[in-house]
Amino acid sequence: MKKAHRNFQVKPWMGCMGFLGFLGFLPKHGGGRNYLFFVFFAFFAWFFWGLLYKEPADERLVENETRAMRIVGGLFALLSFLLLFLLDRRGIGRDTVLLFGALGYSVCSVAAPALTYYLDRKA
Repeated sequence: MKKAHRNFQVKPWMGCMGFLGFLGFLPKHGGGRNYLFFVFFAFFAWFFWGLLYKEPADERLVENETRAMRIVGGLFALLSFLLLFLLDRRGIGRDTVLLFGALGYSVCSVAAPALTYYLDRKA
């Protein structure tokens, strides 16, 4: 089997940076919360990328990664459409849309390597 070369070395402990997302719970200057910090939860994806990068990549892993990215890409597109739709509604606050978007993008970012890892271990 042909082995792919990966330049970016990711370790599972790098997923601990996802705890930076809890900065969103801290009140910002002047009160309230800054929901944009919830995007940092996406760093938990590095845990799964680190598990995948432990072994050299082969054709099966690359195929599973492509399959997972197609699935999650559809989720990203659906989430983007939903966020634009919610921003157009007058009854929904911008903070709510920002919170929903930040957490949604984080979940999708973590879902891509987790699904790749699942598909790779299943096969």
